[in-house]
Amino acid sequence: MRYYRSRFSSALQLLNSYKYPEPFHIAAKNFFKQNKKFGSKDRKAISEICYTYLRCGLTFTDMTVEEGLLLSGLLIDFEPAQYWNDQSIELKLNYKVDEDFFIGDNAFDFIGQAVGGTISFYPDGYLMEEFAHYNQATNLKFRPKNWAKDHTDDEPRKLGVLGCRELMVNQTLDATTQVQDLSSQYICSKIEVSDDDKVWDVCSGAGGKSLNLSSVARADFHLSDIRPGSIENAKSRFRSMHYDATFGVADLSKAHKELKFGTKTIGHEYFNAIVADVPCSGSGTWFRTPEHFTRFHYDKLENYSAKQKDIVQNSIPFLKKGGKFYYITCSIFSEENTNVRDWILKNFEVSLSEEIIFDGLKQKADGMYLACFVKN
Repeated sequence: MRYYRSRFSSALQLLNSYKYPEPFHIAAKNFFKQNKKFGSKDRKAISEICYTYLRCGLTFTDMTVEEGLLLSGLLIDFEPAQYWNDQSIELKLNYKVDEDFFIGDNAFDFIGQAVGGTISFYPDGYLMEEFAHYNQATNLKFRPKNWAKDHTDDEPRKLGVLGCRELMVNQTLDATTQVQDLSSQYICSKIEVSDDDKVWDVCSGAGGKSLNLSSVARADFHLSDIRPGSIENAKSRFRSMHYDATFGVADLSKAHKELKFGTKTIGHEYFNAIVADVPCSGSGTWFRTPEHFTRFHYDKLENYSAKQKDIVQNSIPFLKKGGKFYYITCSIFSEENTNVRDWILKNFEVSLSEEIIFDGLKQKADGMYLACFVKN
C-alpha cells in the first residue's frame, strides 16, 4: 500500500477520536468531511486500515491501538513489504517481515505469535454452540458480501431464494430492488404466508421482511414499531414497491387488549402469523459493523433478553390457535436465542415447529436465528 505512513497516521487519528456507540461508518464520514484534503483513494485506504483493525475483534485487546493497528496491517496486501517495516521502526516496535511475506498467507501465524495465540472475536461463554466457529482465527479475513432482492425476478437464486443477488460496489439500484442481506432473505423464504392470511410484523422497522414477504403472497400485512419515524419510512417503501399494508405505532413492552392500525382496531387471536424480528445485540452482523467487537457492553444482554421476552409475551395473545409465531434475531448468542426459545416453550401453550441457525460465515453474510412456534 503506497503512502502507508501518512494513511496509518490518519487511521490512528480516526480510531482515537471515535466515540461509541455512533456507527463507525458515520464517524468516518464526518472525519473525512472535516478533513477535505483526503481524495477518494485516501479515504478508501484509510477506511480499509481502520476496518481491518476493527475486524480483528478482541485479538489486540492487550495492546495499544498503535501496535494492534500495525499488526492488523499484515492482513492488507503491501508492495513492497518495506512500507510496513518502516512503520514498525517508527513506532519503535521490534516486528519485521521478509520482502516476500505478502506473497503467501503468513499473517495468521505472525499475528498469532505476536498476541500469544489469542485470536478471538467474542468472549467465552456467549456464543451458541452452533456458532462456536465464529471465534476461529481464520475469520480475520472474513468479509461479508452485500446482498439485495430483485422483486421482478422470480427465479430461485442463492440458496434457492427468489430474486437474491450479490450487490457490486457502487451499483445503481432501481425501485424494484431491495437491499437486504442474504440471511434475512433466506429467513423470509422459510416464513409461511398465504394469500389472505392476516400477518403482523411486530417490530417492523422500515418493513424489510414484510416487503420481502409481499413479493410472494398477497396477505393482509400489518406493520408496527415503537418508533413513528420507522413506520413512516415503511409506508414510503411500500408505496414505492406498490404493495399494500396497514401501519401502526405500538409499544410491545406493555400488554395490550387491542391494537390500532390506522382506523382499524384489532383484538386477541386475530393473526394467522406473527413475525417478531426483535431488538437484539446484532452480534451476527458484527463482521459488517466490527466496532461492536471491543466496545459492546455485555451487561446489556440481560436488558435485551428482558425486552425480547416482553415483546413475545405481549404479542402472542394476538395469534390465533394453530397460528405461527416466528421469533427472529440477528444474534448468535445463547442468551438471546436458545434461552428465549426455552422460556417461550415453558411459559406459553406453543410447540416448536422449526429452528433455523443461519451460518453467515459460510455464506458470506450475517448470522441469524429463527424459531417458529405453533400456538396450541
